[in-house]
Amino acid sequence: MNEVMFKIWLGFGIAFLVGEFILPGLVVMFLGMGCLTVVLAMHLNYISGITEQLITFFLSSTIYLLTLRFLIIRLVPTDTSKANVDEDSEVIGLIVEVTETIPANGIGRISHSDSTWKAKSTNELVITETSKVKIIGRENITWIVEPI
Repeated sequence: MNEVMFKIWLGFGIAFLVGEFILPGLVVMFLGMGCLTVVLAMHLNYISGITEQLITFFLSSTIYLLTLRFLIIRLVPTDTSKANVDEDSEVIGLIVEVTETIPANGIGRISHSDSTWKAKSTNELVITETSKVKIIGRENITWIVEPI
């Protein structure tokens, strides 16, 4: 057994495992486990050459990463939460100002969130500039409004 390579693999294995605490993400830990697998195989005299060491490292790290990572992620609770990303639900029902007249069956503009947006009305009425309207829906990037 090559003592120098044994110590190098052992050093990298320990460094990767410690590095997982610095760079959490459950990837670096499995590289460390791959290094320690090489150390164990070298200690038991299963492998000796650098080619065997690298093959053992890559295969074992890949197997650990593909199997254990998903198991650990599923079993260990995290403090992350999924937020509601439906912006429409926050906007629908708001009263906004018309910045460009909305003709009957046409498209005008409204002011919302420090910007102007395309808007169309649900009825056949012309909605004049500076009028207040209520947002009731969205069709692609065009807000659907109704006069109040």
